[in-house]
Amino acid sequence: MSAHHPDDMVLLDYAAGSLSLPYALAVSVHLCFCSHCRNQLKKLNSIGGVLLENTKPASLEDDAFDQLMVQLESDDKGNTETIIAENLATEARSAPKKDITNPLLSYLPAPLQNLPWQQQTREISKYDLTSIINVSGFQVALQKITAGAKVPVHTHKGHELTVILHGGFSDELGVYHAGDFIARDGSHKHSPTALQNEDCICLTVLDAPIKFTGWQRIFNPFMAWH
Repeated sequence: MSAHHPDDMVLLDYAAGSLSLPYALAVSVHLCFCSHCRNQLKKLNSIGGVLLENTKPASLEDDAFDQLMVQLESDDKGNTETIIAENLATEARSAPKKDITNPLLSYLPAPLQNLPWQQQTREISKYDLTSIINVSGFQVALQKITAGAKVPVHTHKGHELTVILHGGFSDELGVYHAGDFIARDGSHKHSPTALQNEDCICLTVLDAPIKFTGWQRIFNPFMAWH
């Protein structure tokens, strides 16, 4: 199971279907690795179902959300939690046992190691998925870092989501392995370094270009993509 996960609000937005396609793809890929977040998602879906079943049509007004929260915190909260637990148990018994399919595979023409990687530096390669995903305002790509290699120090002009598919890396904030979900923004400055034993392959989603902070900042004017 992964050690780094999307926060609860991201999972809630995913459950509600309100995430953009690139962000939803990153969460979906993480879910393939992470039983903890799959269970969290089931709970969120069950809570939503219970609340809708117990909410009167008249409450679908401006204060609907407040009414739902009041209901959840009311004296019958224990009963609501019991219903949720029963729903989850029923779902677990009735759900077919099958392998989880990684949604990323539908966008790839070949296995990870056999992709036509585009060399960016001697030790870093990219397979760009942006045109395949076809959602404006995002860059979606696979990044491959040779074992032990380091990405130049950079920060972000927007947000970056990373899901590790193979291998792992470390940076100033921790060590990450296959399945981990890492979120970074302009408040972070880091230099990911692939672990020594194998190449690191990641799915990355950006809503704005990265910004180099070392001598490589001379390349920043060439990093714009939207």
